[in-house]
Amino acid sequence: MFHLTPAERRTADVTSSTLRAAFLADIGADDPSRQEYVDVHLEELDLSQLVVDGSDVAHITFREVTVDGVFDLSGSVVGHPMTIEECHIDGMDVSDTVFERQVEVRGTVLGRPSASTACFRARRGSFERSLRIRDTRFDGSVEFAQCSVREWLNFDSVTIGGRAHFANVSFGRAQFVSTAFRDDVEFVGAASEYATFDDIGVDESVTGIDLSEGSFERLRIYPATDIECRLRDATISAGDLDQPDTGVATYDLTDATVGDVDLECEPDTLDRYRFYRTGFDGFHFAAYRDLLRSNRWRIHEYIGNADESESVEGLEHTYLEAKQGASDAGDSETASMFFVRELRYRRRRYAAHAGSADHSLIHRVDATVRWTTNGFLDAVAGYGERPGRTAALALAVMVGSAFVYPASGGLSTGGEIVSYGSHGADAVLNGFYFSIVTFATLGLGDVYPVSDVGRFVAASEGLAGAFLTAVFVFSLARRVTR
Repeated sequence: MFHLTPAERRTADVTSSTLRAAFLADIGADDPSRQEYVDVHLEELDLSQLVVDGSDVAHITFREVTVDGVFDLSGSVVGHPMTIEECHIDGMDVSDTVFERQVEVRGTVLGRPSASTACFRARRGSFERSLRIRDTRFDGSVEFAQCSVREWLNFDSVTIGGRAHFANVSFGRAQFVSTAFRDDVEFVGAASEYATFDDIGVDESVTGIDLSEGSFERLRIYPATDIECRLRDATISAGDLDQPDTGVATYDLTDATVGDVDLECEPDTLDRYRFYRTGFDGFHFAAYRDLLRSNRWRIHEYIGNADESESVEGLEHTYLEAKQGASDAGDSETASMFFVRELRYRRRRYAAHAGSADHSLIHRVDATVRWTTNGFLDAVAGYGERPGRTAALALAVMVGSAFVYPASGGLSTGGEIVSYGSHGADAVLNGFYFSIVTFATLGLGDVYPVSDVGRFVAASEGLAGAFLTAVFVFSLARRVTR
């Protein structure tokens, strides 16, 4: 019956129900050859809503089969391993189908070149073993939304001419090798233990591969050409995000969580990876320390097409997350640099709030005070990360004060007034002596300024000395303990 031509079946009044019954009879037969369909031409094949489970688990094979319409297995339960080889099928529907054994598709063409509709539907399909597709062309869209593959999902040397829709797909391990996508590719919400995209390519008109909101224990991407990968809100515990030999691959990691992931980049190509509000959980910053230093610890710059523009608040949060990630990884130097950038973007946020009419007067005054305090702490100590800056400022205070004392009425030393006019170079030495003991708050009493200006400078220097000494000790301890 299956080997009749479509015209012969019409003449013999063979209906879809007749073919369904014949198929079930073949499955229940003891002869394994009856489960092999070779060189068959069908207008359509409706095997939907069936339980395909014979007395044994013999292989069901469709070889050199042509189906002009839809090969429909939707809603069925297939307990046999299945192979589709060198077939030409206009459309295949396995939505809500449960395959309890392995399914293989090899050397097959699905769909028509002129058609824009889906040629393969597997929405909510369940593959309890593996689904392997090799040397196959899809002349249309493929639909795998909410599909689950327990073991391997394998695409090898496959071309997908239409949209590839893998939204919320779940698979144990997935491998897309030498696969070409001619239209948009969507893996939004995908979950996988291990996923590899090796030597994949997309057309220039395609926006890229959307892996947003996905969860991957290990994700490896090795593109063949220019490609844009969107990984917004994704969780990548480990993996590799590589660059093609020729071309540019960009990765948008906005709001993603990145673990032990390897990046293929140099100082001038770090901007191919967008870190914006990105969390870091096990990312090895130390491996990229020289690269980050060359980029002055900037990680938010991006040359790709971002779905969301940057904000000052977002950049502040970006470096907060980076600082925390580097600190958790034990990379104190990198954490220190990210901390400085975080506070500088916080200062910009204060400035924006202070100058914005959208906020109340009290809020704007508070923002102004915070902006001033933030800038002062940066200038004095680099937010506690630059003890050398504090030491330089302390030296400047001591030297400046030393020159002021002899010029502002002089210094009294044992009944003698020391000034530039009367003592020349000795006045400088006495000024330095008094400045040092004043800054260090020793206050020996043998030398003191005569004028009110000198006494005011001395009091100010004493306060500055106490403050800068405390800041220096704090900054130095912070640096040593990092």
